[in-house]
Amino acid sequence: MSERPPLQVDADPEFYRKALAFNNQTLSYIARGAPLAHLLDRIATGFSCSYPQRFLAIFQFDAQARRLRVGAAPRFAPSFLLQVSELDVQQPDIPQSWNDLTALTARHGLSLLEMLPLRSFAGEVVGVLLICTAVDAPDDPSHLEQTYRDTVGAAVSMAMLALERALVPSHARINCDSPLEADERMALAIEGSGTGIWDRNAVTGEMYYSRGWKAILGYEDWELSSHLADAYQRIHPDDLPYVKQTVRQHFESRSDTYRVEHRIRCRDGSYKWISSRGKVVARDAQGNALRMIGTSTDVTEVKQLTDKLAKSSRMLDYLTSGIPGMVFQFRVPPGERGHFTYVSEGARETYGLTPQQLLETPDVIDTIIHPEDLAMYRASRQVVLAGASHWMLEFRVAPPGQRVRWLRGQARPRQLEDGTTLWHGFISDISESKAFELELQEFALTDYLTQLPNRRCFMQRLQEEYSRIERGLLGISAVLMCDLDHFKRINDTLGHAVGDQVLAHFAQVLRSQLRKSDSVGRLGGEEFAVVLAGADLQAAAEFATRLQASFASQPLRLEGGEVEVTISIGIALMRADCGGQEQVLRASDDALYRAKEKGRNRFEFAPFPHP
Repeated sequence: MSERPPLQVDADPEFYRKALAFNNQTLSYIARGAPLAHLLDRIATGFSCSYPQRFLAIFQFDAQARRLRVGAAPRFAPSFLLQVSELDVQQPDIPQSWNDLTALTARHGLSLLEMLPLRSFAGEVVGVLLICTAVDAPDDPSHLEQTYRDTVGAAVSMAMLALERALVPSHARINCDSPLEADERMALAIEGSGTGIWDRNAVTGEMYYSRGWKAILGYEDWELSSHLADAYQRIHPDDLPYVKQTVRQHFESRSDTYRVEHRIRCRDGSYKWISSRGKVVARDAQGNALRMIGTSTDVTEVKQLTDKLAKSSRMLDYLTSGIPGMVFQFRVPPGERGHFTYVSEGARETYGLTPQQLLETPDVIDTIIHPEDLAMYRASRQVVLAGASHWMLEFRVAPPGQRVRWLRGQARPRQLEDGTTLWHGFISDISESKAFELELQEFALTDYLTQLPNRRCFMQRLQEEYSRIERGLLGISAVLMCDLDHFKRINDTLGHAVGDQVLAHFAQVLRSQLRKSDSVGRLGGEEFAVVLAGADLQAAAEFATRLQASFASQPLRLEGGEVEVTISIGIALMRADCGGQEQVLRASDDALYRAKEKGRNRFEFAPFPHP
């Protein structure tokens, strides 16, 4: 059944199209397990792009500490955010919290328009979303428009989903056994790899499917309902009882994970074989399942191949010769190590070995498996020999003279009457998918506009720098906080597009002044931070002078002329006795504000004595 969302009659079609594309992309990031900080910043920034006169902030609620923690607030002053984090909040959704935040925003020249609670699946408040505007901002009737309410509602929904996926809710009882490596990667399913992800609310029966999951069955992104009953209707009638029984066993904690292979009806009416793996990730106090997340993979080709193995070796060679990957049959008699009885030509592109080498010396595989994965590989074999009915493993191999490859192995071993374990399986090269996964992780640590490390990445590097100082590898380093002067005026007069160009231009100038040992990051808005490894105050002052001079001599040139912008800089020293990296960053931020107060386009030192 098609569920294409209705178009609002009072909405601008182009605005609606862009909003729908933004929301779909954000949901895709959530489904792939993107970092929470990146998701919340994307939601807040996206709202501000649509409604630039309004500021959106997302805070996480720490019920035990009774504090609001900053999740994303790209347009708010650090001093305001610091005071918010110091508020004693019993519950964010009570009048007292509204009054406290209203008074606090007023002291910072802001007007609090909306404060919306963010709730978990169990109904507990796990965060709050604030929408503010400047006190002196012109009247803006956009809150009366349906498109505005839809935008706010989408921001709240996506923020709640991001928090729900990233945080362990207090009502949940998670199995505290260390998850398998495959389970840790479950949320990072990659579109286009033949794997899709699904998310099942065990209480309501709602199902979420990723775009890749729908594509396996030939559906467009907006198609398929979220109802469990519809999902069961797509399963082949002969397989449905087996699927329901396996789900029930896992919900009742009679299995560690949910694993099934079954046929499912595609959009064109045909059936595919699907391998689904999942795990309950949240239970209530009574142990009842609340939520299960998993992946589905199209294994139709593997099923077809294994069915034909018994017919003819010649036919099998013909079918498998053009398939990327290795098809195999492996026999393990009782008490023996086992041997291959069939290996396809795909062994060359997976293991870097000939089929004959594997047939003659099966233990040669152990010599090329990456040393860090060998123990895991051997353990997975023992699990199968102990009676497991399914084998799936991702591991690395390092053939001599060749690059390291990531492989995925899948098989359905079965026990014969004489005790022999017979494996029918498939090995595929997933190196490209793994490389894409690393690119996705890099994207999550990079500011998309300036291509500099984002706040999360910079804070990690700042902590690493402080650790080196504590261990005596460095004696001292300088931390600089940089802010573009009167940047709001640029956005208001020239537009946000020009403002973005100014930020990107400054990032280029800043990057050109750095050494390989230095670190830089965009903390949000027009604020940038730099760590000068091994630099004292004099070296930091020289760097600040060069940076200001270089930026002043290279104004951004546009068709209408040059955009001249100055920068203010605060400098602090990081030493082993400075109280930690957060203290140094706060000190440099205070020095920055003193530079602003003294007229801008200058730098100021934090009150640290010279070494």
